Amino acid sequence: MDPITRPLRFGVLGRGTTFARWEARCLGALLALPDVRPALLLQCDRGAGLDPAAGRPLLFRAAARLPRPTAWHHVDLASRLEGIPSVQCRGPAVGERSFELDPTAVQRVQEERLDFVLQFGPQEVRGDGLRAPRHGVWRFRFGERNEGGGGPPGFWEVCRGEFATGAALVRLADREDADVVLRKGFFRTSLESFARTVDAVLLGVVDWPASVCRDLRAGDAGYLDAPPSPVGLPEMPPPTNAETVRLLGLEAARTVGALYRGLVRHDDWTIGVVDAPIRAFLERDFRPAVGWIPPPGDARFIADPFGLEIDGDLSIVYEDFDYRTARGTIAAIPAGEAVPRTAPRVAIELTVPSSYPFLFHHDANVYCIPETHAAREVSLYRLVEFPDRWDKVATLLRGIAAVDSTVFPHDGRWWLMCTDHDQGENLRLFIWHAPRLEGPWEPHAANPVKTDIRSSRPGGTPFVHAGALYRPAQDCSRTYGGRIVINRVARLTPTAFEEETVAAVGPLSGTRFPEGVHTLSAVGERTVLDGKRYRFMPRAVPYVVRRGLAGARP
Repeated sequence: MDPITRPLRFGVLGRGTTFARWEARCLGALLALPDVRPALLLQCDRGAGLDPAAGRPLLFRAAARLPRPTAWHHVDLASRLEGIPSVQCRGPAVGERSFELDPTAVQRVQEERLDFVLQFGPQEVRGDGLRAPRHGVWRFRFGERNEGGGGPPGFWEVCRGEFATGAALVRLADREDADVVLRKGFFRTSLESFARTVDAVLLGVVDWPASVCRDLRAGDAGYLDAPPSPVGLPEMPPPTNAETVRLLGLEAARTVGALYRGLVRHDDWTIGVVDAPIRAFLERDFRPAVGWIPPPGDARFIADPFGLEIDGDLSIVYEDFDYRTARGTIAAIPAGEAVPRTAPRVAIELTVPSSYPFLFHHDANVYCIPETHAAREVSLYRLVEFPDRWDKVATLLRGIAAVDSTVFPHDGRWWLMCTDHDQGENLRLFIWHAPRLEGPWEPHAANPVKTDIRSSRPGGTPFVHAGALYRPAQDCSRTYGGRIVINRVARLTPTAFEEETVAAVGPLSGTRFPEGVHTLSAVGERTVLDGKRYRFMPRAVPYVVRRGLAGARP
């Protein structure tokens, strides 16, 4: 597909100029783009109207207002859409969930030369209306394809205790079983709150149509013309009154349970060493024998290990976290030494909380990139003398709250992958690239390249095996640091990114730290990782309470 240099023109198919907040934010993201213009409002009164709870059973309508998801609040965009021509589009119904645009509306779409129509509302277009815009009709899916209308985003995931809730932006096809998937992502289900889950999903997809427009402008949207395929989201029936009562009971019980666990079960991490290379974790039946380092105890834990060999001996740089100060420190364990029981041995002195000291070799030097999102920069340190002499040699990125920055060379360029604390530290993957380690660094054309609570956040050392590039990532859907997944990167260029999950690591049941893993790092033919257990630490309680008061999930 060639780049589009003329302005993009789009239509909005909805119920007038009043929208749900998440829909308004979708339009706001489109209107913020240069040379992307709304050209036609298609007004349709079909379906359940603006309120997603309308037409649902009585108890669901009541529960949906206590509390009401922010994403469902109404926003009037009449002033922003003033002067845009409109047309009524009510046509014949096609089953309970679909309808056709009437011939006059189809003709207006063609006359306005629309590139696409963004459709909101419970029913979807069929027939000639799908072919009238140059790039079709776009619509969000949340698992509601069946004739009964399905459940709203997150309802069934909360009911069934599923840790991730999926969503997709599709180009509608005139079929009952398939669409053209334009964007797809998975969000963490808040098992204690249906309302929080709705907000996480709906407010998390608002930039997807704008992202596809950027691809159209750059000539990277060939996927718009791909053949339809199943979306891969589960089809959900509409909720009943009985199921709504069950949902409310589950929310209450889980909230009490989460508060209790937050006060008496605290994360206690430590570091382990595996005498096997990182590629061994790709094997389906691999069961690592882990040599655990005794944790410091009291109100501290150790995690995020990265290792280096000095004269054949393994030394480790890691995060040392203190619950009392709510602060992580970059510390080091020289070969043959133990973790200090009192203050950690500081490797890199920093003025902000720090973690994830990513280590790598380049031009006979050892470099470290500690995670310092509070400083809103990604900085590069070179080892002068282990363990505690490091020189800051460059700042790779500024103004970005980057989380767990991971840097590596591939196909003649340097790549930096991270998540962004401001946009969901476990959810969206961002990439930068540069011709040299020192830069200049440029953002990937498709940023964020991925939205998936199960496999976005970096979790260790990328590696090459049998000619393929692999990337460890964190699966934070069940809990923060639940496990590591290993993704095989199928395509990595300045404008494209594709990967698939091929292996999972942990949690390491049967060991002393069976509750989670969130770092997997290569050190020659050995691997270092971390493991989590739960235990009561009295000095951690104030930290948990402060996070709870700040609105963090226990």
